[in-house]
Parts: sequence; C-alpha cells; structure tokens
Amino acid sequence: MAPAAPPGRAATADWGPVTWTYTAEDAPEAVRVEAGLATSGPSPWPAHDRVPLRVRSARHTAGLERLEQAAGGLLRRLREEYYRPAPDGAWVRCDRRPPHAAEPGLPRHALAPGEGRWVILHEDGTGAATRAKVGDIALRALVAAELTARGGVTVHASAATDGAGRAVAFLGDPGAGKSTLALHLARTGGGFLSGDRTVLVPGPGGWWAVTSGLLPRFRWGTLDGLGLGDQVRDAVLLRHGDARRRVGDLPRTPAKVVFTPREAEGVLGARTLDCAPLGRLVVLYGTRRDSPAAHALGHRQALAAVREHLLPSDAGCLERPPRDPAHLPPLGHEVTALALAWDPLRHPAGEALAAALGDGPGTAEAPSADHDHPATAP
Repeated sequence: MAPAAPPGRAATADWGPVTWTYTAEDAPEAVRVEAGLATSGPSPWPAHDRVPLRVRSARHTAGLERLEQAAGGLLRRLREEYYRPAPDGAWVRCDRRPPHAAEPGLPRHALAPGEGRWVILHEDGTGAATRAKVGDIALRALVAAELTARGGVTVHASAATDGAGRAVAFLGDPGAGKSTLALHLARTGGGFLSGDRTVLVPGPGGWWAVTSGLLPRFRWGTLDGLGLGDQVRDAVLLRHGDARRRVGDLPRTPAKVVFTPREAEGVLGARTLDCAPLGRLVVLYGTRRDSPAAHALGHRQALAAVREHLLPSDAGCLERPPRDPAHLPPLGHEVTALALAWDPLRHPAGEALAAALGDGPGTAEAPSADHDHPATAP
C-alpha cells in the first residue's frame, strides 16, 4: 500500500513490476499525483523483481527554453499532445494537437532523462494543480513504457480480482459490460484493477494483469445498474469540480464519472489494486437469451481474443519497442479462458459472474449468429 505523501514533497507507490517515486517542489503537487495514481491495496508483485522509476518535477523556464531550441525532428504523440525529441533524449511539448482533441491542452513543459531519473521541466509560474496534471500524465506514460519493455500488451479489458486474489480480465467491445462485471466482482470480496484498459504482463509464474494507470471511470448506466448512482451524485470528487462541489450540483453532468483509487474505495466500496496474477480470461458477447451462460475456450482461441482486443500502449512517444503481439507467450494452465454470453441491459451482473466464475464450462454453445455480437450498455 502506498503511504501518504510526506511533507517532504515526495509520493511513492508500487505499480506491478515498477516502484515509482514522484518528487515535487511542494507538497500539494505530490499529494495530488499520489491521490490519482496510488492504489489502496498492497502490491502482490514480488519485491525482488521490481524496477525503480524516479520522476522529479521542477520549475525551470531557462532549462525548458534551451530544450525547446534544441528539439526537432518528427512529431510524436503522447495522449492528446505532440512532442519533438531533443538530442539528449528529452521530449518537448509542441503547440500542435490532434484534431478534435477532447481534453484542454497542457502548458509548456518538457520530459528530460538524466542520472537515473526523469525530470519534468515547467515554466516558473506554473501552479501546483497544473504541474500535477502534467506529472500525472507523464508518470502513467513512463510506467507504461516500462511495462511494454517487459513484454506487456495493453488490451481492451476491465479487470478485478476474485476472492482468491487472482485477476479476472473481461475482454469485449464498447458496451459489452466489462466495467460493470469488474466493479461488481470487486465489490463482492475482490479488488478493482482497471476499467476499459488492462496491461497483460509476463511475470513470476505466468501472466499478470496490471492496471493501465487510467483512473476508474464508469457510465451512469453502470453506476445506476449496481445501485450506486445516488451516492455518486452526492459525492465530491477530485476530477469533477476540483473536489469542491457534489457531482449532482455540477453545471454539466459528466458522461463518465472518474474516480481516484481512494474515491473508488470510499464511494464505490471497491478496494483498488495495482496488479494480480491472471487466473481467468472472460471474452464477452451479446445474446438474446433469457439468461447469461458461458463456455470454455481453448488457449489458442483465448490468445486470438487477446490479439483481437489489443490497444496501443499508453506510453506514446516514450515507448520502447514492445514485444511483437503476434508472438504472445502462452497463457499457461493456471489461466481459465471462457466466452460469456450476456446482456448488461437485461441480465443481473451477479448472474453473469456466476456463469463466468463457475467451475464448469456452463451451458452455452459457442458464439453463433444469435449472440456473436457486442452487447450494448446504457
């Protein structure tokens, strides 16, 4: 479990095989970064197999300007920003942004490697909240680069742990009910790992499911369907209204509600974890049947499903060459793979989980024209 950021301006936490430390010039910045990235549960990844990642945030306009003058070459993307490389390996944010970018642009900054750590350079007048936003994005990308360097692949999946502490990854198209099942599983004795994006990483004993670093975010249909809508509307959340107003009092209701890991625990009742050994892979399909049902998949079918749901890494321009996804390591006999046919609009999540987590193969035949299509969530 990550300790609270001390007055000494540092935050630290475990994130799968990476232990990151973020050092800021003031405590508010470190506290905000730690609040958004540190999970509440202890990491099960063996301590002897972790690598350190050290990131420091500093206001240094002169250093930033020197990097801007030296940077050139092709533009590379990180989230909704473009960067140019500098000769010493630094990345400098450019003014260009992709068309139809959803998020507001970030201020001037640069990401510079040096002496075993990364330094984020900001303009001298940049405030703590703005520095924390840049640091949050950069730290996620740097961790993702470490995970891909270890052979990790990012998949369109939500994940949570079962009562035995093993991860269940739910793969599926948008609206298939991935986050609904993961949150329900986490609230019934497990722990929440990730929503919508999960990194599968080779680790001790086989595959591991590692959070992608994206904050837990849920549609209102998921929250209302699990009986959580009213308490979420009554909550004050860091990413909505700057932790000053109830979600229900905001001038514009968010389409998806974003929670920090600690808010997920306090508001949703879901313990958050950074990683867990993979125990089950569940591929979701829509169905018109009266009840959810599952059938077993062979490992070749399961690997094909993983390839089908691969996503680009969150590392962006910081990514080192990842393992070729066409040559994924075998799942291993410790991983159970199933296909689950269910409809998140009509079937209770508990019934779907019972079918997916049962010891037997279930009662459904292989996906057919009747239910070989993505489900549609509210």
